[in-house]
Amino acid sequence: MVRIGPFHLRMTETWTYALIGGIASVPLTVGLYWQSGMGSEFSLNVVFFGGLFAGYLAKAASTEVDGFSVGFRPGVIGGLPGLWLLVDLFEAATVWAEPLWFRVVAVSMLMVIFTSLLLGFAGFVGFIGAKVGGWLAEKIGAQRTPLVGG
Repeated sequence: MVRIGPFHLRMTETWTYALIGGIASVPLTVGLYWQSGMGSEFSLNVVFFGGLFAGYLAKAASTEVDGFSVGFRPGVIGGLPGLWLLVDLFEAATVWAEPLWFRVVAVSMLMVIFTSLLLGFAGFVGFIGAKVGGWLAEKIGAQRTPLVGG
């Protein structure tokens, strides 16, 4: 466990590497989205590399971390900027010629479905990146041996 901050919050190594990979990918994901003209397309290329970075770091540190968590979490964190596409959903709902209650229910359901699909797919892309990063750390030989008795 890593202790950080004045309150000594406990953060597992899995979360440490996931946050590093996820937070590293967020500005690049936003940059690619902005460069694309902020349309209806959202690229998860950088999320893959955030997962790759997290997986590489976790494997290089030779920690006993769950491979799924070390990749899925940075994928979800890196995919959070994609939730801006929900604004388009709200804009589309304003022109529907349905009763207000129907629009509220429909938009709520679509938001839940869209968020689940986006973050689930981003997590999967991050997981694949972490697997590649772990494999890369093994091939390069970047693993450190743990200290014995220390």
